[in-house]
Amino acid sequence: MEEKTAYHAGFRDRVFDKDPFPLALWYPARGKETPVRHMGVASTAARNAGFAPGGPFPLVLISHGSEGHRFVHFWLAEYLARRGYIVAALQHNGDNYLDAADARSLAIIERRPLEMKQALDLLLAQDDIAPHIDATRICALGHSAGGATVFKLAGWQFDAGEWQRYCAANRDSDRVICEFVPDQTDLDRLRGRYGVPIVPARDERISAIIAIAPAFGVAATRAGFENVDIPMLVIEAETDEVLLHDVNAARFRQLLQGRAGFVRIKGAGHYSFLPPCTEYIAQNFPHLCRDFGRERPHIHHSVQQLVAHFLDRVHAG
Repeated sequence: MEEKTAYHAGFRDRVFDKDPFPLALWYPARGKETPVRHMGVASTAARNAGFAPGGPFPLVLISHGSEGHRFVHFWLAEYLARRGYIVAALQHNGDNYLDAADARSLAIIERRPLEMKQALDLLLAQDDIAPHIDATRICALGHSAGGATVFKLAGWQFDAGEWQRYCAANRDSDRVICEFVPDQTDLDRLRGRYGVPIVPARDERISAIIAIAPAFGVAATRAGFENVDIPMLVIEAETDEVLLHDVNAARFRQLLQGRAGFVRIKGAGHYSFLPPCTEYIAQNFPHLCRDFGRERPHIHHSVQQLVAHFLDRVHAG
């Protein structure tokens, strides 16, 4: 039996007249949902419909993983929109499926949170969108590199020196994290700007964050999380075949125990949080389709419920 929801899911793509980056928007809508496709995956939404009455609504900003795209989490965005949330997902420049020139580099570590801030600035200045946003209830959600991005928005001071030290000893065994490790010139530049080789990016408008299979735990220190004081939910894959557990999920759990909620999703791998695989993706990128004992729609349903429960609890005060 299909769950009854309060709203239809509205959908708009490339929201701004002159995009600094592509941004897709899902929201509570008054129009009827019709078939849509996101990167070949079928769904339904009320394309370009008006906002439903009953706002202003809480906002969720989404940061996709490395080399991803703005539709990666449409299955979650639609779910939240039908329950009274506006969801905005941007496509990061230089770290997406069309252009991965800066993927997993210090340049993108610095730029990603700035793009999230810019997206929020633009949404809050958009005449036909801003009145529907409750600016006191803004959450940031990210997967993998996006998880690291939202931690930075919460106030985590990403330690590039720790990243470099880790990779000096582990470059061959952790190529995902160490392929583009910063050099001494990078660290000196950060020291010159901040006094220490960190990447600070806190945005006081963000009132909660959700990190899904977050990356770059190697750059996390206790001191770097000292001033993070907003509600946090960390969703882990039971079997992360991409990120080494001890220096990513386990590291964040160690540093944030008692300060963040942690949930491990049974049967999930790193890419289980991506959309269901099309035949094309399965044939050409089979690693993106690998799950570990549960079907992807069931994994997605677990995540949808966890995220909605967390957001409802946070926003209820």
